[in-house]
Amino acid sequence: MALADGLLEQARFLARREAGRGRPRQASLRRAVSTAYYAVFHLLAADAALQACSVSPPGLRDRVQRALTHETMRQAANSFQASNLPIDLASLLNHPIPASLISTARSFARLQEERHKADYDVTYQFDRTGVQSLVREAEQLFADWAAIRNSDDAHLFLASLMFWKQRAK
Repeated sequence: MALADGLLEQARFLARREAGRGRPRQASLRRAVSTAYYAVFHLLAADAALQACSVSPPGLRDRVQRALTHETMRQAANSFQASNLPIDLASLLNHPIPASLISTARSFARLQEERHKADYDVTYQFDRTGVQSLVREAEQLFADWAAIRNSDDAHLFLASLMFWKQRAK
């Protein structure tokens, strides 16, 4: 998890940057939001790749992780957060879906949406308080995920992040 942890640390730094000098620059705030999202993306993507393949041959896990797509992960996360899973998946879950898994899915989707604003919507203005709140949300996702990452429900979530579009075929 070294990359995910490093990105979360960088997001914290960027969210606090230029403190005491008046208004922080939009560039710093936007990078903080984007980096917070990428921290959670890489946290979940690394666990999904770890679940999907072993350590050999060298480099395979990295390629599997690289194959994950933001859109597929968002679609899966949206279904988990809404507790609106297809019957074939819902039957594999413990019921109800654990609150920490719903929170993880919700935060992932929200942070991705905010990352899109930060990276593409030049008319949107971020403020330090809102950005720091988003970074705290990413930190909470890390904590929620740590609490459930070894559960059967988390394993199903990780598989869904990888294969959401394919499972519908």
